[in-house]
Amino acid sequence: MYKDLTPARSITLREVLIQYRNTVSIHKKGHEIEKYKINKLSKYPISNNNIAELNALKLTEFREYLIKNYSAGSVNKYLTLISLALEYAEQILGIYIPNNPMRFISRVKEPEFKGQVIEPEEEALLLKHAEQSKLKWLKAAIIMGIDCGVRRGELLKLKYSDIDFSRNTALLRDTKNGSNREIGLSQRAIQEIRKLPISINGEIFPIKRYDTFNFYFNQLQRRTGINKRFHDCRHTFASRKTTDGWLITEIAQQGGWKQLQVLKRYTHIKAEYLAKKLK
Repeated sequence: MYKDLTPARSITLREVLIQYRNTVSIHKKGHEIEKYKINKLSKYPISNNNIAELNALKLTEFREYLIKNYSAGSVNKYLTLISLALEYAEQILGIYIPNNPMRFISRVKEPEFKGQVIEPEEEALLLKHAEQSKLKWLKAAIIMGIDCGVRRGELLKLKYSDIDFSRNTALLRDTKNGSNREIGLSQRAIQEIRKLPISINGEIFPIKRYDTFNFYFNQLQRRTGINKRFHDCRHTFASRKTTDGWLITEIAQQGGWKQLQVLKRYTHIKAEYLAKKLK
């Protein structure tokens, strides 16, 4: 049976990735992060290949390059994006690809999920240096993460109109789970928010680019020598509230965990604490 390869020879992987970004990815909840990864992926030489030229050997070599420079999770995300782009070319653009080479590329085994807790002395050092950051609200963001369990994406959507200062509560809109969630705010979170200048559009944390946020938080890591991610603030919140006597349902409601099994992965209880409980 004759199949025309002309369309596959006339479009590059980069062009397919960009079309996928503009028509499919943009409608996803995490589209900003995916957009960033697609833009980065389209700069690699492999994106210069037309999709008829792509084969398992080229993709395997690219995977090996990624393994040397990125974590297993990041490698798999890049491979998945290539796979989605090629499926988009086949199913939506109607481009015939004899054998989708991504079917022969195995994913990298990822290490077991591990989070870390930010210790009190580390927290004090992070907050001290965050006050000197050019990102003026970085200190407030860290406090919101540690005290209130708020995700980075939820922070960047938060507006002053979403906060009820009389009740010490905040409404988080369109969260990761697709619903709104009302949470409580700690006193020091309220105090830090009150110190911040009000932006034109009413956002408390007025920034849209995740890589900009990451740049300043990575800069904070270098200055303090503390190798903890911003997401570890949520691990710290869950772990501290567990030892403070909060009910599991209360922690899940505040942090927005729908499944208790997932919440368990965020909770790290020291053996010393358990030993004291046994007394």
